[in-house]
This record gives sequence, structure tokens and C-alpha cells, in this order.
Amino acid sequence: MSVSTAVEVEVTPPAVMFSHFGINCDDADKLEDFYTRVLGFCVSDHGMTRQETIRIVFMTRRPREHHQFVLASGRSSENPPTVGETGFKAPDLAALRHAKALVEAEAEVSDVVAIDHGISWTLYFRDPESNRCAISVETGHYVPQPAAWPLDLSASDANIRQTTEARCKATSGYMSRADWRAEKEAQFRAENRLTDEGPETGNADPDFERPNDPDRILLNPTENSAPPPQIAQSHCGFKVADMDMMVEFYDSVLGYAVTGRGIMPAISNEPAREYAYLSRDPDEHHQVILVSGRDMDAPTSVNQLSLRILSLDELRRMERELEAHPAIGKLRNTCHGNSFSIYFPDPEGNVVELAVESVWYVPAPHGAPLDLSWSDQELIDWAENHCRNTDGFMMRADWKSRAREELIANGHLEAEGLVSDVA
Repeated sequence: MSVSTAVEVEVTPPAVMFSHFGINCDDADKLEDFYTRVLGFCVSDHGMTRQETIRIVFMTRRPREHHQFVLASGRSSENPPTVGETGFKAPDLAALRHAKALVEAEAEVSDVVAIDHGISWTLYFRDPESNRCAISVETGHYVPQPAAWPLDLSASDANIRQTTEARCKATSGYMSRADWRAEKEAQFRAENRLTDEGPETGNADPDFERPNDPDRILLNPTENSAPPPQIAQSHCGFKVADMDMMVEFYDSVLGYAVTGRGIMPAISNEPAREYAYLSRDPDEHHQVILVSGRDMDAPTSVNQLSLRILSLDELRRMERELEAHPAIGKLRNTCHGNSFSIYFPDPEGNVVELAVESVWYVPAPHGAPLDLSWSDQELIDWAENHCRNTDGFMMRADWKSRAREELIANGHLEAEGLVSDVA
């Protein structure tokens, strides 16, 4: 798939997979407490960055990901958040009701409302800094999005299912979710949007002794008064000013297909807005949501949208093509030890990361300049030596194995089987 952007620059989108999402916040301590204590995330690392001015917190419930969600301090409370939503999946209506009880018990959580979207039953709420969150249960149906009806979670499962099925079947464009998935898989394959998981970069079987202190604690859970909700992070969304331009950019440059677009009616305190749903994975109706209504006078509160990319060669190619793109600002190349990364602003200043994952782990935040003019072997040799000489170094496979054990032991492992491996 090679398409032209609105600014007449031809880009071949890379093979990417959704990795994680980060937001800028006013009080990182407050939001860390909320997302760990209420939603069950564990802090995998934290520290100061940008000349010790920004506190950054990395959190996960998925051993595949060192961080699924990132908080970065520094956003003024005077600026409204530009985050559209951070999205999660739950396995069933019972889990959705449990999540509803948890968030309703929080004094600083607002705008709690349940909506039937036809494709999902969704609980919306705003965190203590008014960033919108969504927890959804898939229904097995598909209707064109956006669609929204009231959802009464006090009703029985059978009643809810019957009501949703009747609504969906009476809606133009209805099909089963399985049929929609098959249709999208064929489309995405034909358009070269599908991405398979690739190997991490580096020597996964080194000849040195692998550090793995059995007494070291990798993840830091917060004591919960109730079991954390059964959820899995699934998507992110942010507000945009120029919907057409941003849809074109995410399609033509990053390969995200539009799976739905239209006006979402007002929901509780959220006014009616235009929504565009984007995905590269037929298992996910949307991985990224663009929402109209951004005030460009306010800085973005999106800290980063991070996408995994499969190889250093692809990263170099994207470096060349992004540098030539007139709608994209200055690139920043960084080796985090855990990854080789390029950061760049999208046309409205939201930071996007393209990251090649490595076989190593070092505590975050961590960064060193990355020179992609070096050969693969030169970069791997340099990065391995750099990581081995960094306090806290482990092989990534050992970190993931240990993280999984800890998440199971402390009851914070996310609900598995809800999000595909490439999501």
C-alpha cells in the first residue's frame, strides 16, 4: 500500500503494531494512585526526565509490555485535556458492573455513564484530571459507528443482550462481528495493513551470564480494597482540530484504515462530536480514535502514541520519509536500551513513537542518542554493551517471565484473550 498524503508526499506506511499510550498530566502522583489503586496497573518504572523537570511513570498489567500506559507531569491544570479516551476491554457484563462500582466509589471520578454502541457495551468515566476512559464488552454484533443507545447495567444479562440484538438488527449495515472481522481481514490483507509479530532485535542468547536477581521486585502494585477490574488495554483516542487532515495522515503515513466515521451524539457531559475510528487489526474495530473539538491554542495532553515497528531497516526508511514530509516537525532518535526509537510530532503536535524492541531491559526512563547511519551489527554491539553497563540490566525475556509471575501472584494480570497479540 503506497498512497499520497494531502500534502502530496508519497509515503509507504510501515508495518506497525499498537504498543502503548501516554498522557501529560498536572499531578502525576494523583493519577498514579488512581490508575494503580482503582484500575489495577502496576508501576514498572518511574523517574525524572527533561533535565529533572518532568516526572514520568510507566505502568503495565501485561507482561508483554514493560509499559502500556505512561503518565508524564507538566500539563497545566488551566489547559483542558486533549485526550479523547483511553480504552479498555472487559470480558463480560459482570466485569463491567464491577468496574462501574469501583469508579463510582471514587470521589474525584466524574461523568460515569453506560452506553450501548451496538458493537460494545461501554462504561465511560473521567479520571481525577477529567481524562476520559472507556471500558467495553464486545457484543458479537456490528453496526456502523458511531452509534449510541442508553444502557441500563441494572438489567439482567439476558435482557441487555436481547435489547442490543434487536437494536442492531434494526440498524442499516448490521452484520455479525465475525462477518465484519472476516471482511476486514480480507481488506487489510489486500491493502497490506496486517502486521505479524516479529523477533526482538539483538542477541537473544548471549554468551555472558544473564543477571536475574531472584529477590528483585520488578513491579509495584498498590494495595486495593477490592480486586482490580478484569480489563485489558485496547485503544486510545485524542481530540483533533482538522479531522480530514488527521485522518489522511494516520491512513497514508501510518497505515491506519478508517473503520467508522460520523457524529457521536452527546453522551452525558460530553457534547456531540465527530469521531473517526482507525484500525490495522481486524480483531479491533478501533485502535485509535480521532475526536473533533480540539482547541489548538491549548497544548496537546497526548504524551505519546507508541507503535512497534519490526526492524532497524524499516526504522531507517521511516526516518528518511518522515524527514522529507513537510507536515512533520523535527525527529528525535533515541536508544532506550529496551528499544531503538524515533519520535516525531504528527501534524497537530501529538508525539508519535516508532520503536524497534530490543532483547534487553534497563530501568526507565533511560535514553541515549541513536545514530541510524550505523549498521545493524554496529548498533546491536553498541547497545548491548551500553545496556550491560547500566544498573538494573536484564535480558528482556527474563524481565517478561518474572513480570508475569509477579502479576499473577499479586492478582494484577490483565484479563487475557481480549486483545490480540498485534494490538
